[in-house]
Amino acid sequence: MPVRFTHPFAAILISVALVSSADAQPATSLADLARHVEQGERVRIVRADGSHVKGDLGAIGPAAVEVDVDGQMVRVGAADVREIGVRDGVRNGILIGLGAGLAAGLITGSLMSNDGGNLAGLVVTMSTAIGGGVGVGLGAAIDAANPHYRTVYNAPSTVRVSPVVTPGQGYGAVVAIGW
Repeated sequence: MPVRFTHPFAAILISVALVSSADAQPATSLADLARHVEQGERVRIVRADGSHVKGDLGAIGPAAVEVDVDGQMVRVGAADVREIGVRDGVRNGILIGLGAGLAAGLITGSLMSNDGGNLAGLVVTMSTAIGGGVGVGLGAAIDAANPHYRTVYNAPSTVRVSPVVTPGQGYGAVVAIGW
């Protein structure tokens, strides 16, 4: 028996969600990073010591990443890179603002037109449209003022074990875990 979707919109949403989640997986190596980020894009690199380098992406190589920071090329070695993030746009702020603005406009319009007159539908429609427009503008402004970075590369975790031998004292090991 074949599977039949009675709601094609649901099938489209499921397909988009699956594709989006596959694209959201961070790169596993610096060589794979070019698939997730383009040269010239705004990035933030978190170094192994926790410091940040923010700038426009220059060159990506298997041994290092170059970032243009205020006209100066900064080279960060692969061993020193803990995480690379790409500046997130204002799209999610616009969508959240749109939803909040539409809801506020709909509620306001409903409260203003509770007399049931001939213009009640027009009042609700106009206040909802105005609320949506204001919400889009506020959402974009707030999201632009608070930049976020989407992680596109995480350095692999490392475990180092070093033996410790002390004559006459005993044996042991030193374990270092990095992530």
